Amino acid sequence: MKKFFVTTPIYYMNGEPHLGHYYSTTLADVFARYYSKTENGSFFLTGTDEHGQKVADKAQSLGKSPQIFVDELALSWQNLWDKLGLKYDFFIRTSNTKHKLFAQYILQKLKENYAIYEKKYDALYCVGAESFVTKSELREGGLCPDHDEEPQIISETNWFFKLSEYKLKVKELIEKDIIKIQPKSRKNETLELLMNDDLGDFSVTRQNVEWGILVPFAPDQTIYVWIDALFNYMSAVVISKNIDFEKLSIQELIQEISDIWTPDLHIIGKDILKFHAIYWPAFLLALGLDENQLPKKILVTGMFVSEGRKMSKSLGNTIFPQDVITEFESLVGFERANEVLRFFVISEMKIGNDGDITLERVKEIYEKELANKVGNTFSRVVGMAKKYDMLGERLNQENYHKFEIEISQIIDNYFEQSDIYSVSKFLLEKLAEIAREIEEIKPWELYKENKLEELEKYLSKWLSLLEIYTEKFEIIMPNTAESMKKLIKAKEEGLSIFPKNI
Repeated sequence: MKKFFVTTPIYYMNGEPHLGHYYSTTLADVFARYYSKTENGSFFLTGTDEHGQKVADKAQSLGKSPQIFVDELALSWQNLWDKLGLKYDFFIRTSNTKHKLFAQYILQKLKENYAIYEKKYDALYCVGAESFVTKSELREGGLCPDHDEEPQIISETNWFFKLSEYKLKVKELIEKDIIKIQPKSRKNETLELLMNDDLGDFSVTRQNVEWGILVPFAPDQTIYVWIDALFNYMSAVVISKNIDFEKLSIQELIQEISDIWTPDLHIIGKDILKFHAIYWPAFLLALGLDENQLPKKILVTGMFVSEGRKMSKSLGNTIFPQDVITEFESLVGFERANEVLRFFVISEMKIGNDGDITLERVKEIYEKELANKVGNTFSRVVGMAKKYDMLGERLNQENYHKFEIEISQIIDNYFEQSDIYSVSKFLLEKLAEIAREIEEIKPWELYKENKLEELEKYLSKWLSLLEIYTEKFEIIMPNTAESMKKLIKAKEEGLSIFPKNI
């Protein structure tokens, strides 16, 4: 009876949540809501990544200690997710004492398995990405691949992970889709990276980074932030279940958390693909996990741009979730205004593609899709049913169940493919079908001609379908679905799901 385990990245604590963070967390919330309705339920994990030099530097620039800085920032993130109705099951913070103990436990197990060794070295390190980079990864001018800065040259004696021993196995698992990476272009990118000879053993400890977790067998060093961060996916489950892990073997630990572990779906951005698709499974293999205990799917999202340009503070085109929500709050209230944005990021951006967002484009989608297709179709069907005193009519149980199964199977198939985009498009098209049928049938003419039996047949069908679609909309837009239910049952007079005057 294993739950569906879905995760977001844990977000790095150097600023407030932006649209990219909102997008990946919303996707995870939709998957969690869908699987929570299945027999085994779901476990939705999110949280914050709080160690590393970049965090320490940011805290110092503000005149704060790193701990106070991350305490304040993590609380603001958690409060925003709560306000937006994101129903996570656990919020992990890597400065949590139990997480720090767990990271030390993991590093000790890797040492016991001879998966790490001590070595003196010189390497290139990008502070912005908290990541080592190779010369072949640098952009023109010797700049880091994701940052407009030159990497530092690090000379240290640290502990190294034997990635070279696990690369071929990781490659095989990805090729066979035992670890499935979507979209396929990201799978191909990962396989190409695995063929790069520069991608070899790397340091998992640091000598001169004080804001981090101490290495248990080398107290002059801290654990590299990426091994600390990746094991949040395991530590969070352990902490949530209050497991005393320190005397357990890895397999005993896995058995203790087997109702949640393994991760079924990691949702990540393309900038952290290497860490999740290569480093993460390699760490787990080195601990002795078999291929059935590894993450099953990695879903790689694109990035948001605005008017075709990458969002940046210097360009003045950065959009935060609150910017969009505020535009619609006076019209439909905060919770439903959030769902306008929620619908937009799901329905306008295929997972893996970059998406262009402006306030004008969100307003256009609100009018075209939500007000005209969703709101108008619901209002017309319910309005006619009330006018003709047929609001209580529904299909007989057999036909109702037939439609329910048919629609559910299509949506189940989309979720199996991790294709939420097509779920939203499917529901919009089904509502458009009702709107077209209304124009073809002309119920008002049937009423005038006293063809009440035929009128009842169509209204019964449309009302039944609206009920079924409402249940499916609940996964994407839970508060809107509540309004849909009230409208169908005439619980509120004059209720309009999506008013048009914006």
